[in-house]
Amino acid sequence: LVLPIALTVNAFRSPSWRQMKRWATDAGVTITENNENMIRQRLGRARRYRSVTGLPFWWLAALPALDNGGQPAWTRTLVWIPLTAYALGSMWAAVPDPSPTVDTRAAVLTPRVPSRYVWTPARFAPWVLLGLSGLSLALTKPFPPRFPVSIRSEAPQLVIAALVAVLAELVIRLIASRPQPATTPSRIDADDALRSTGATAAIASALLVTTMAMSTAVNALLWSGHRMWIGVPLWVACGLATFAALTAIVNQAPWLPQRPRTVLTPAPSQRVDA
Repeated sequence: LVLPIALTVNAFRSPSWRQMKRWATDAGVTITENNENMIRQRLGRARRYRSVTGLPFWWLAALPALDNGGQPAWTRTLVWIPLTAYALGSMWAAVPDPSPTVDTRAAVLTPRVPSRYVWTPARFAPWVLLGLSGLSLALTKPFPPRFPVSIRSEAPQLVIAALVAVLAELVIRLIASRPQPATTPSRIDADDALRSTGATAAIASALLVTTMAMSTAVNALLWSGHRMWIGVPLWVACGLATFAALTAIVNQAPWLPQRPRTVLTPAPSQRVDA
């Protein structure tokens, strides 16, 4: 409990200049006076939302140590619950706020579609993992492991992972459909990169939850007898993928496709910076 509380308190601090500079380097954006506050606010909101959402659930990870026999089988490893809440908070922060339009019209050379902000293969990866997880659990019936496994007890994690994947896709579509409120080229570039950061957080959240579900399914099917020769490498791969997804959420590093050049058409009464 101490570490999540400390991280939550730290999340309410404004992002440091070093963190913003690292994000700008990853996103290919130049921080200026016009876009600095917008970047700081959006990055800080993501940190606060994910920490606050996950905080009430971290204590659940201690339940197996306190009572190892009184809870259902699917609750024996509960770290996926606070991590799922953490991922949902990250997606919640990525949902765009309704912003008023301005006189400046910003046109881009390609449509504002989800593939502009996140790689298309990454959007399908959670569904591939869900399919493999469901197949692995289904195979425990014709190929029972040494230790009995109840598919019903493993189903809640798989169902929640599917819901998170659906929410991630909805968040990405909302990010792409939001109107462009920026008025200067530097703010438009920063807004595009921040959209990609939010879309990345949504996909990484879905990957985080689905890789944990995949790890559970692999553990159920292959974690016994001679199958461990296959199960151990797969379990390690799932763990590394989970860590990579969590790192992407924490570092707020956008998986940014090539952004199209922005063409700005300002209103006559407005001055556009360089």
